[in-house]
Amino acid sequence: MIDPTLDPTLDQGHPRKWWILVAVSIGMFMALLDVTIVNIAMPAIITDLHTTVTHASWVLNAYSLVLAVCFLSMGRIADRYGQKRVFLFGLVMFTLFSMLCGFAPSIDWLIAFRAGQGVGGAALLTISLAIVLGAFPRRQQGMAVGLWGALGTAAAAVGPVLGGVLVTYGHWSWIFFVNIPVGIFAVVFCGMVIPAHVRKARSEGGLDIPGIVISGLGLFMLTLGLVQGNSWGWSSPAVIGLLVAAVVSFPLFMWWELRIPSPMFPVKLLRIRSFTAANTSIMFIGMAMGGTFLMVVIFLVSVLGYTELRAAVALTVIPVIALVIAPNAGRLNDRIGPRLPGSVGAACFAVSLILLAQLGGSTTLWDVMWRMTFIGVGIGLAMPTLSAASMASLPPEVRGVGSGSLNTMRQVGFTIGVALLVAIFTHMVAQNAQHATRQAMGFVAAQQQLGPAEKGVYSAAILKNAKAAAGGGGGAAVLTTEPLKGAPRPPAGTPQALTWKKVNAGAATIYKDDIAKSFTWPFYAAALAALLAIPSALFTGRRLGIDAGHHEMTREERAADRA
Repeated sequence: MIDPTLDPTLDQGHPRKWWILVAVSIGMFMALLDVTIVNIAMPAIITDLHTTVTHASWVLNAYSLVLAVCFLSMGRIADRYGQKRVFLFGLVMFTLFSMLCGFAPSIDWLIAFRAGQGVGGAALLTISLAIVLGAFPRRQQGMAVGLWGALGTAAAAVGPVLGGVLVTYGHWSWIFFVNIPVGIFAVVFCGMVIPAHVRKARSEGGLDIPGIVISGLGLFMLTLGLVQGNSWGWSSPAVIGLLVAAVVSFPLFMWWELRIPSPMFPVKLLRIRSFTAANTSIMFIGMAMGGTFLMVVIFLVSVLGYTELRAAVALTVIPVIALVIAPNAGRLNDRIGPRLPGSVGAACFAVSLILLAQLGGSTTLWDVMWRMTFIGVGIGLAMPTLSAASMASLPPEVRGVGSGSLNTMRQVGFTIGVALLVAIFTHMVAQNAQHATRQAMGFVAAQQQLGPAEKGVYSAAILKNAKAAAGGGGGAAVLTTEPLKGAPRPPAGTPQALTWKKVNAGAATIYKDDIAKSFTWPFYAAALAALLAIPSALFTGRRLGIDAGHHEMTREERAADRA
């Protein structure tokens, strides 16, 4: 049977479809920009608001928690009350709380305002894709989603650099204030461009409040348990209790959704093969992405000795390549379907991560960057392809909750990936740093040109710096650059200065080699997640929308439709 939507004379999409794409992309760009831009400002926030790293980390965690909790419910509310209304609500909330974040008088107020900002961000990220797909005909949906995804990767590229410039030449509050004029413009522009009828649900019944509460609590407990696992301890009663309660909430949610006439999440959507396969694949890719970016930054800082800002700039190779690939992947998606681009994108992730696992202490920046190009190709191919495969298979009246489900799976995967890779890395780096400390002290003791007093002073400096760097992160940079920091340095040009330089370089090389080994298993774990995304990506269908409406068909009807 020939699909009439493939005939350009019958389906042209909305007359303002390109302006609609630009309008919703502005809101999505703002929300994604704030995910990355805040990381660079964290040291300045800690200093200015007189807080600790642990307390300040909730500036990031609060935003991530609210995103994970609100994605699904925002999608369902949009299906019930209209996508345009919810999108404009998200813009207003995000802009308002951006202003409040900039004026926050303390770290606790900043955390609270970031949570409010997360509500707006959840609406923007969830509804933007649904609006784009509703505006374009099926034959152009792959390209449209590719452009939509490219703008998202551009936000990831701009965020760290823009954050560094604003913090360096201004104040950390400007990373929030910059959203205000953009947000006001976006509210006016979207109000004019997005049609008022986009998109009101045809389903009857009110909001499923119990379903929203159960899913929200379950996602909150899962995300909080994963975020705090390394800090509170994975065997602590609090973390175990949160994770067990989150697991229990899932069958409870499914039981409730199956027994009511107007569920928050129509469980029958899981019958749509492309939707379920794409969501599964994007969760595994989220796991691969989540901890990888953090691991690469820590490697550049702790092994290569880069500053955090230089490391962030080096990472822009990933979104820049994805920005080039994504629109072309969208066009490819329209021509040959999502199976090949999605699975090849996941495979590129796996290849890159396996190559990153081979890095060592003598690595150069070029060694890291050419390996990261495969991640850029993977993001550019997989993310827009899988997003389009998931959403194009859904009827328009449930695309809001479908987009919420897709974003929830990605966010949960991202959070699991960060927690898993950080746990593996923390364990490995503690062991390797201890081994390197013993080796470095043995190296000092073997230096015949040093007297007993000098050996004692140098060994004490190594021990002190090793204790200060315990826990892994960027603090390990002092061990790989100046492990003798704190020890008296002889005057330049003297034989003692040359000896000091030789001993410092030798000990630093020992630390570089051992600490670099700590990244091997985290990268392999991320590669495994990427490989697991390939089989599900192969089930996304021969072309976009091939499974649309299959949740309403019998098994025999679905088989006949594919034939």
